[in-house]
Amino acid sequence: MAKKPRSLKRSAIPRGLSVSLAGIRAGGALAMDSAMQKLRGRGGAGEESEFARREARRFVAELGKLKGTYVKIGQMMALMGEHFLPPALAEAMHDLGDQTQPLPWESVAPVLRASLGERFAELEIEREALAAASLAQVHVARIRASGEKICLKVQYPGLAEVIDSDFDAVVRMLVLARW
Repeated sequence: MAKKPRSLKRSAIPRGLSVSLAGIRAGGALAMDSAMQKLRGRGGAGEESEFARREARRFVAELGKLKGTYVKIGQMMALMGEHFLPPALAEAMHDLGDQTQPLPWESVAPVLRASLGERFAELEIEREALAAASLAQVHVARIRASGEKICLKVQYPGLAEVIDSDFDAVVRMLVLARW
């Protein structure tokens, strides 16, 4: 299981660099692996190594840390990627649907406090997230007065700020890819 991100990268430059570096790292590693396979007389057309699958998972794990737009795009690619992505990458993209890591309590608690105001004190909230997705995570809580259990969905802090810049970055990448 991937290490939990401590917080969400909010600035366009670090987010873009994370995706770019992950892509460059995976692409370079795959090119080297492919060359080595050819030198050894292996790696026929359509054959993928365990190394390729591991690099694809590593790339997808980096997308998962970024949350938001990149995870949503990855989830869409998981649905349609079999038609245009290498099989190892298309398969790894499915991890974004069910293995997104939650942010630690210290990162989401301020969002809950601000959102709930005085009602925050009326709840006993589990610090460990029940589930995590591309845009938010869910925490189980108990209403102190009634004992009733509820679920609180918490949008990742700063996510709204990064969505526009993420889409701009993706559009720029797509324009360059057409080049």
